[in-house]
Amino acid sequence: MQHEEFLTKYASNLNENQLRAVRAVNGPVLLLAVPGSGKTTVLVTRLGYMLYVEGIDPSNILTVTYTVAATRDMERRFEGLFGEEFSGKLEFRTINGICAKVISSYGRMIGRDPYELVTDEKEMGRIFLNILTRHLREYPTESDVREARTMITYCKNMMLDDDGIKALEEDSMMPVLDVYKEYNSYLASNKLMDYDDQMTYAYRLLKSSPELLASYRDKYRYVCVDEAQDTSRIQHAIITLLSGSAGNLFMVGDEDQSIYGFRAACPEALLEFEKGHPGAQVLVMDENYRSNANIVTAADVFIQRNEARHAKHMVAVRTADSHINYVEVSGRAHQYSYLFR
Repeated sequence: MQHEEFLTKYASNLNENQLRAVRAVNGPVLLLAVPGSGKTTVLVTRLGYMLYVEGIDPSNILTVTYTVAATRDMERRFEGLFGEEFSGKLEFRTINGICAKVISSYGRMIGRDPYELVTDEKEMGRIFLNILTRHLREYPTESDVREARTMITYCKNMMLDDDGIKALEEDSMMPVLDVYKEYNSYLASNKLMDYDDQMTYAYRLLKSSPELLASYRDKYRYVCVDEAQDTSRIQHAIITLLSGSAGNLFMVGDEDQSIYGFRAACPEALLEFEKGHPGAQVLVMDENYRSNANIVTAADVFIQRNEARHAKHMVAVRTADSHINYVEVSGRAHQYSYLFR
């Protein structure tokens, strides 16, 4: 399909910034997309452009999304726009989904079964409860178990060494490093892994096995990443390994929208994108189609107060239909009752 024919048939409603992103196929690209700017529409349209105009084999494209629900939604959106011709041929995965695939591939290479993934929440709670019982002065509460799990997830996603983990104990009543080591030792001795281990192991395997890494780079020649501001340090490291520093990596995100710092989200990686990918394009979609102009203008004033960010503004497309109302509440209970009215 010719370029102009595709744009007329599938992208006639896109603005110039959106079209520029759709056409950005080769090399490393960072797309900064403000809220309500049509991010998913652009991602889906770009996939169609890669297939119909650029003639790229769908098996060479990997699209990484944040949740399983998001992968399904994107698949539905793609099929709704382009029909069933490529249905099931494109690969939409979460980062854990691709890591599980890497681990299985390596297992087949060396003739060994991978560790079993712990998916049962009750079993995971029991493991932490038993470990914490040995490390806390009082019997562990459910809150202690949740805190320990959050801490371990944070450590693995931030790729912390022993000194980095030890530093976390300054703000915690828990011996984090001791719990971390005993927990990992228990999993390894029982040939088990958790979801964070999936990423840790996949990263190590890709780093240590040139053959494995080469096979995945050859297969996934085009990598697209959604919600990049919510991915962790180890997730960014895995994605960079898969794509290479100069590979065809398309990352979509907005550091201003990052809300998962407690889960080790690493929006700083977006600020360092050009450093890690020399010659990268940085594109911006700054038009908000979702909210009226009063809301967009007020929100942009607050957003500008963020310090570690790319310089950009959010621009309203809709008119100023209604004024912003300020509601004062006396406490959380009052807030809940107001919201449920």
